[in-house]
Amino acid sequence: MLPCMLFSCNNASEQQKENKASKAKSLTGTYRLLESKTIKGKDTVTAFTDTSKTEMFKMFNEDHFSFFNHDKEKGKGKEPHFLAGGGTYSFDGKNYQERLQYCSLRDWESNKFDFELEFKGDTLIQRGEENLPELGVKHTIIETYLKIK
Repeated sequence: MLPCMLFSCNNASEQQKENKASKAKSLTGTYRLLESKTIKGKDTVTAFTDTSKTEMFKMFNEDHFSFFNHDKEKGKGKEPHFLAGGGTYSFDGKNYQERLQYCSLRDWESNKFDFELEFKGDTLIQRGEENLPELGVKHTIIETYLKIK
């Protein structure tokens, strides 16, 4: 009886690994940001609705993510902008946690951020709070991405 129980436990562990890999695989790819909302108190700021001036991409493989955000004037316009970062993540099919290892905003490095992800076809919606008291950051973000084929 004991060997069967051990096999069952082993089989369950393998199933959990397969489920985790399957969920990560469903996230794997490159996404272009369509819209970003930042909510702080009663104020909501919407960005990235004018893609002629700026763009942001987010990429996922099985266990790492990266992003970059830049102006399309190659830093020569009135508002030069470049932001990039990456690290590891975990995802259970809904709950997503980023562990930011590298970021051009260096004070953001070594922080964890918890979000919920929702898929609607090729659209990915990321919701959650960015809370860094030492930097005076506490707001909710809602980002909408389109998967690039």
